[in-house]
Amino acid sequence: MKTSPTRVPGAAPRSAAAADPARREFLEAGLGAAALGLLGLPFGAAAQSGTPWGAGQVVHIIPTANHERFLIKASFKAPLGSAPRLLVDGKPHEGVQTDPQGRFWRFDVAALKPATPYQLRIVDRRGAALCDAWPLKTFPAPDTAAQRLRILAYTCAGGYDGPPLRGKTLFLDMAARRRLLARGMSFQPDVVIANGDHIYHDIETGLAKPAFKRYMQEVVWPKFGGALDTRVPMLHPRNLPIFLNVCDYQICALYGTTLRSTPSFFLTDDHDAFENDEFDEQLATLPPDTYGTLGAEQTQHLYYPEFLPDRNRPEWLPGGDKAGAPAGTNICFGTLRYGTLLEAVLYDCRRYLDSKGIQAKVLPQWVEDWLIARTRAEDTDQFLHVPSLPFGYSSGKLGDWYPDLLDNAAGKLTLDKSKPGWQSGWFDQHQRLIEALGAQTRRSAAIVQGDFHASAAASVTRSGDLKLAQPVHMVLTGTLGSGDLAFPSSVRSVESTPSHLVEMAQSLAPTEKNGFTIIDVTPDKLSFTMFTWRPPQAVAEIDSMAPALVYEVPRKA
Repeated sequence: MKTSPTRVPGAAPRSAAAADPARREFLEAGLGAAALGLLGLPFGAAAQSGTPWGAGQVVHIIPTANHERFLIKASFKAPLGSAPRLLVDGKPHEGVQTDPQGRFWRFDVAALKPATPYQLRIVDRRGAALCDAWPLKTFPAPDTAAQRLRILAYTCAGGYDGPPLRGKTLFLDMAARRRLLARGMSFQPDVVIANGDHIYHDIETGLAKPAFKRYMQEVVWPKFGGALDTRVPMLHPRNLPIFLNVCDYQICALYGTTLRSTPSFFLTDDHDAFENDEFDEQLATLPPDTYGTLGAEQTQHLYYPEFLPDRNRPEWLPGGDKAGAPAGTNICFGTLRYGTLLEAVLYDCRRYLDSKGIQAKVLPQWVEDWLIARTRAEDTDQFLHVPSLPFGYSSGKLGDWYPDLLDNAAGKLTLDKSKPGWQSGWFDQHQRLIEALGAQTRRSAAIVQGDFHASAAASVTRSGDLKLAQPVHMVLTGTLGSGDLAFPSSVRSVESTPSHLVEMAQSLAPTEKNGFTIIDVTPDKLSFTMFTWRPPQAVAEIDSMAPALVYEVPRKA
């Protein structure tokens, strides 16, 4: 098995593009569609009709899909007095209200045909259109061959782009963030994977450092209506306006209706529970407390879809059978199954983490068993692990798989000091998972990761005392929303690096820039096209940036 990374350090020379027709076609398609995005036109409908898509009364739409079902979350400019209906090829499906006021609704449509495009439109009780119609397509049936799938993947899209703090930004300007998203969508992905940290509004950890505390109290809280009262739930009348302001700004303002025709998989991580993962003398935030996990559930309940059922994912996994959630869904552990071409397993590594020493686990045992069983099944051409917590890398924080800790004097990570709060059982579970990945005999091993505010690509051949049967390829997809102070080198005084416990060959070392990854899946290979950009680069460069790296992983014979 040969891995073929292709580094593209800057804009590609004309001769290089001409010599590679496939790459030229990839870039030209993106540039043409990006131009539509700059004009405010949605890529699918605008390209077909030449006119802007009319959102009408709709503020945001985020759908997901499998081969037989759509699940769609939507919000409106004002509360609706009666349930709206989603017309699917003209057949009505009544919405379910998900908030106390009637601004937020979900539509759950079952018994659909595989690999079939449908025409959708939201109407009110009288049948009047609340927005223009749009297309959405189901996936191929699980046992049906498929030849190609394109995924747009990124992490950490949330955050309030407020005034600088001591001359540094906390999060990327929202206009630039939307432009990055438009650039990613310009490549017309079939699926979006948004891996964690859709919301940054840390409660205790936001107040733990004096400079951040003042910024939160004087800048952030007034922007959104005050401080959340943790004595009552997020959806309590006392908190509801603040909660909605925070989430509207970070989710609706970024996505709007951009994703309406692209099934999306939103995975949660630590900040979605309204805290950062920290451990010191004053504060410990892992495992997350009940208030934070309920906040994450309430955000998902309103804004983005749960994971739809999969016949190979047990219904009894934690995160399933939640009160108020659509039947058969799971809020933490999901499956992207695209015919026999791809299975991707998505898993939140924070929600159920425990601190039981040598018996500790990041994931509940049932979840570990499911992940290993699916890895060993080898019943699709390609397979991806999509965890919220990266394998291979560390930035010295508590919630890593690894015990690496920052040596402040040396300015780098070390294993010579004990990491406070870290549990050795976490790494033991890591070893079982990565061993199963490397033991595949028909497929290459690959992990598409979130959480770390960087882009990177590498292969790991050894982990601890474990020599892997084949390399495990690891891709950090890039962050959509990080600003200066959100990058590890600023907030943690160290860049993310390979853990001392792994043997890694790096094709792209962790790069602290904003960006995203386009993943092209075919029966023969996985191709990761990685884009990076960061101020002070001009925002206009987003529309024409060349890939920083094209990392190809051929399938095993």
